[in-house]
Amino acid sequence: MSPTGNTLSSGTGISAKPFSPDVLLSMEKATSGSSLNRLLTEPLSRELVNHFAQDIANQEWDSPNRYQTSTSHPTPTAELPKVAVSLGFASLAAFLQANVTGPVPDNSEVVNTTFLEAFRRTRESIASTDETKVAEDVPISKLTIENFRSLCQRSLATDGVSPYSHIPYIELFCLARFLFVTGKILPNDQFNPTTRHLAWVRMRVQLWHYKLLTQPSLGPGSLYTKSGRFTDVATLEELIKIGLADAEAAVFRTGASGEPSGSSSWPLESQVLFRLEEANCQILLGNDAKARQALQDATRLSGFTYALSGALGKRTRFQENSFSQLVVLARSLQLSSELVERHKVKEAAPSALPLNDDTLFERIQFNSGGTPSLESSLPIQLQDIKPDDQPKLNPVDQIILLTEATLKDTFSPSDSLTLEEILPYAVRVIDDKSVNWQIYTQALLVRSRIELNRSRTVERGVLQMQAVADQVIVNTQDPSPAAISQQDSTTSVPTIQVTLDKEFTTLADTNKPTSFLPAPKLSESATPEERLRYVNALASPPRWHLESELAYAWTSIGSLVSALEIFKRLRLWPEVALCFASAAASDESGGRGAGGEEKARAIVRWRLFNPSSITVASKDSLDCISNEDNLDLDSIKPGDFYGPERSPPPPNAPRLFCILGDMENDANHYTRAWEISNRRFARAQKSLGELHLQKKEWNKARQAYQLAVGVNRLSPELWSRLGDIELHLGHFPDAAEAFQRAIATANEKAGGEDPRTWSNLGTAFLSWYREVIAETETKKEKTDNIEDMVSTKRATELGRSATQLLQDSLAAFKRGATVADTNWRIWDNVITLAASLKPNPAFDDIILGVKSIIRIRKTESALDIEILTLLVREATRAPVTVNDGSNKIYEPSRGTLEYKIIKLFEDDIVPLITLNSAYWGLVSRLRAWQHDFSGALDATEKAWRTAVGGVGSALSASSGSSQEGSWLTNAEQWGVVVQRTSDLVAAYEEYGSHIDGIGSKWKGKARSAIRSVMGKAKESWEGDSRWTTLQDMVTDLR
Repeated sequence: MSPTGNTLSSGTGISAKPFSPDVLLSMEKATSGSSLNRLLTEPLSRELVNHFAQDIANQEWDSPNRYQTSTSHPTPTAELPKVAVSLGFASLAAFLQANVTGPVPDNSEVVNTTFLEAFRRTRESIASTDETKVAEDVPISKLTIENFRSLCQRSLATDGVSPYSHIPYIELFCLARFLFVTGKILPNDQFNPTTRHLAWVRMRVQLWHYKLLTQPSLGPGSLYTKSGRFTDVATLEELIKIGLADAEAAVFRTGASGEPSGSSSWPLESQVLFRLEEANCQILLGNDAKARQALQDATRLSGFTYALSGALGKRTRFQENSFSQLVVLARSLQLSSELVERHKVKEAAPSALPLNDDTLFERIQFNSGGTPSLESSLPIQLQDIKPDDQPKLNPVDQIILLTEATLKDTFSPSDSLTLEEILPYAVRVIDDKSVNWQIYTQALLVRSRIELNRSRTVERGVLQMQAVADQVIVNTQDPSPAAISQQDSTTSVPTIQVTLDKEFTTLADTNKPTSFLPAPKLSESATPEERLRYVNALASPPRWHLESELAYAWTSIGSLVSALEIFKRLRLWPEVALCFASAAASDESGGRGAGGEEKARAIVRWRLFNPSSITVASKDSLDCISNEDNLDLDSIKPGDFYGPERSPPPPNAPRLFCILGDMENDANHYTRAWEISNRRFARAQKSLGELHLQKKEWNKARQAYQLAVGVNRLSPELWSRLGDIELHLGHFPDAAEAFQRAIATANEKAGGEDPRTWSNLGTAFLSWYREVIAETETKKEKTDNIEDMVSTKRATELGRSATQLLQDSLAAFKRGATVADTNWRIWDNVITLAASLKPNPAFDDIILGVKSIIRIRKTESALDIEILTLLVREATRAPVTVNDGSNKIYEPSRGTLEYKIIKLFEDDIVPLITLNSAYWGLVSRLRAWQHDFSGALDATEKAWRTAVGGVGSALSASSGSSQEGSWLTNAEQWGVVVQRTSDLVAAYEEYGSHIDGIGSKWKGKARSAIRSVMGKAKESWEGDSRWTTLQDMVTDLR
């Protein structure tokens, strides 16, 4: 990014002293707390605020630089860099204090007055440049701080996605972003020696920008960390990745190869914290492998040792015997003297609610013996630790444990086993002797998310999350938390609010949250400095995310009204609309859902359109949608808001238009969302594509999804859907490319690298192969030009032969079968393709596929006679060498193909054969090849009995397909019985003399078998040609 205006490197003549890590750390520590008010009184800081206000005002119009001529630049002085950095640190700290940790910064009037005066001066400057333009706006004397915050809000919109529209003190974050990131005051070039170490701060600001854009979404587990996957802002994601690389280079002095040089000017704790911030950044972006690597680096730097192990203990009050319970054993490398002193005093921490269950213990009661039997597998540092008496941990090591829990929670399947693995990490931090306030809050939040999934702990999980939210929100919104803290919980009175059925309070009554839980005590509230110390290294959600997660927790126990009230208080109108629509859908069967979807439509239309009575839109660029505080949801109707679109559009207008498009099934709404976002909101085209698919308009759907992936090329879901469309349209090369991109961009087994995508990729390659073969045959007949052979041309351009396409198809199906090893249909495709390879089928893959299908289906109907015949033919292709006339059974060498085929038949196929005589015939043939004559004769006898013994259940000797009726009445089955009888006679003749107990008696046994068949078939088939065959066999045996 090339900076606009004067910066430290733009030739000001000022020699700026480089900011060393020690200087930056001391400045950051000095500016946390209440230093912002003091900084804002300094003239140079006010000049920077004025410049910031001018920059925000310039972004208001279509041309960002329209009024650039009226914009002055800060006076270049030797103090400018230091003041800019200090002001940036203080602004970011105050913003996080107000929105993440609490309490609200003191003397907010100073902040409001400073920014409002700068904004009004900027408007006066604009008015002197273009009076006509400003005449349409709010008079300067009536401008409020909310008007300025609205512009700041709009400046953060990225790729059509806007942040939460009611963020307190949003101007503080925008000021920090303006100073650190834009390059208009401080250089943003990592190679600039003056500000090189500010790369970490720039990355941090960009990451918080991304966090402000993430939208709450319904779903289990840690919604905040999972919500990043649903945030479609590819532009900002790319900037974060670049910023992360720059910050790593600055902190660890990495070179071109990306490897650390081994020496860093940052303290060790800062290096560990950077790796933890990197891990949480990668978790939010959905990169599990990179997050895992960053966490491992942090653990290595800290010298921290921990392990998830087992120890004997009791979990319930009525448990008589101890069983192995999961526990996290952890030991820090060493504690500093400062931490040792701090551990002597109990630090302030939020209230941890008791479980109060009549069955479960509050904590697992471990045996006094400690960890059993598996001590040798633990690191030596952990072998002498007792599970219920573990050493104290460093705060950064506690964060490592919570990051491990967050990593597992975000990327692991949501099942009981995963929850059991995550909980011990949070419990280890909660049970520690002394914990930082924000770290302890995060540990309680992690535990609450897990307990929401258990019937006996769901009550504590919801109430604990409510308590955490209350303590953060009350501290955040109340400027005097100390007064509340000093209140005794025994005398505090809960706030109770009663409403009639189907009656909702107005937003004015619910702006300030109330709770039935006691107000926090003094011991439960920490200083702003303490709360902010580790906030960037934790996955701490902003307050609106925390409240929305609480709302979803209430919905998990059926309290949809409580969730609705929270969303109304947060003014998350898309969520309010979706909540009404969900309530309507869930109650529709009982007749109680009427009107819910209409309310949802009314809310969305109210946000997007003027009332129907207004025919001409009055452009008010500073207008946030009015009357939010007095909105009566029961009074508004969709028909009341069919006027012109609001101008400017509200925050998140593209998302609102998409929701309205879903409700009204109108493609125009999706198109409008696409236009408003400047063709950057991929969800608009995705929804439009789905609408075209409902109407079977495949080509239009294809165009929509091509536009969607053009904007967001990192979405496996979009690529996979585009591949489905291409596959349906017969564009097999394009389908293969789309599925490959879906797999390449997938970070887990969902949306991209799942069995369905792999299977579709295999189908695309297989269809492509068939097209190439068909085009090749057509070319031989008509000698067409290769330009007309589309599939062949694409394959040639990519260097893929027809054989390679078939092999790629097989590889894709194999991968899909590996991912979903219980899906027998994919394994069936693997077998079919492996058998189709020429000149040599992939017999190992065939064997693997047959074994997998047998494992899954466990029935004879899962067998394929043609495939098994192919295997037997290959195994018996080379004759066995007989040594010295020995009757010893031939055993192929282990690992050979013959050995694998024999093991498959004997171990897996033989136990399944019950109805199909053809399978016994293959077994007999295989055993005879081994010189196992007794076994071969036994298999032939079983084939004969299978054919003769079942009336109405005999099967075809060749195909194995079931035939109706008995062989006494069915000519085809009668032929099978005769063939099996002939095979049995031949087996007696060939093998009988080699088998002890039969010898010369084989003729008698053969005659007995023939007469048995003839006795049953005399009435039905006497005189038939095959009857004559049996008579001839009897004659030959005399």
